[in-house]
This record gives sequence, C-alpha cells and structure tokens, in this order.
Amino acid sequence: MTKSEPINPKKFQIVVGQFAKHGTAAVKSINPLAVLTETLEYLKVKTEEETKREHIWAKRDVLLTALNMEKDTILKYFEYRFSERKAALEQFYQLLHRSAEAGDGDSLQVALSGILGIVQDNPLKDFAEFKKNMSNPDFLIEL
Repeated sequence: MTKSEPINPKKFQIVVGQFAKHGTAAVKSINPLAVLTETLEYLKVKTEEETKREHIWAKRDVLLTALNMEKDTILKYFEYRFSERKAALEQFYQLLHRSAEAGDGDSLQVALSGILGIVQDNPLKDFAEFKKNMSNPDFLIEL
C-alpha cells in the first residue's frame, strides 16, 4: 500500500484480526517464570561485567600512577646526575684553561684525565641505588 492509496477498511480488519489471533497465542505461550529467570540472569551478568570493567579501570589507574612515579624518578635522577657531571666538567675545563695559559703540564694532565674520566663514565651506573633511595621519603639530594 502506498500513501496515495486509501486504506481499505475490510483489509484492515482482516490484518488486525489475524494479528490479534496470532498475537494472543504468542503472549499466552510465554512462560512468566522463564522470562523472570532470564531477566535475573541478564542482570547478574550485567552487574558482573560492570564490576570487571571497574576493576580494569582501577588497575589502569594504579599502573598509570606507578608509571608516572617511575618517570618522575628517572627525570630526577638525570637532573641530579647530569648537573653533577656538568659542575665537575666546568671545574675541569676551568683548570684546563688556567693550566694551558700558565703552561703547567701537570695540571693540564689532571684536567684532561678528569674530563676523559667523566665523559667515559656511565651515567646510569648508580641508577638502581638512586631509585632505591628515592623510595625513601627521608632521602635528600645534596649537590
């Protein structure tokens, strides 16, 4: 039937009658206990899944916090370690320049050895110790 066709009242009554006949039979065949059981099972599964989802989000939050703390520890370590190296290198370069101007070969050798020692030193060698100390709330970094 299209919009332009008028509704045939006789056909409409037949369709409504067929629906009422079969629809009533379908409604009568429904087992209320089965419907209630299925509804309760659905609600139980829904609650379990919501709880699992909340657990997953909580684990995610804990992991993100741990990762951010680890990141902060690493950044603090590098800040500490490289500021320490920078200060030592600046002193050795000052000694190098003074020794070169004064013509002092022994001081020049000390400055070059110190610079090479710092450059060849692995800046991560004491990271594990630093990380352990950072977990101690009383730990204080002295420069």
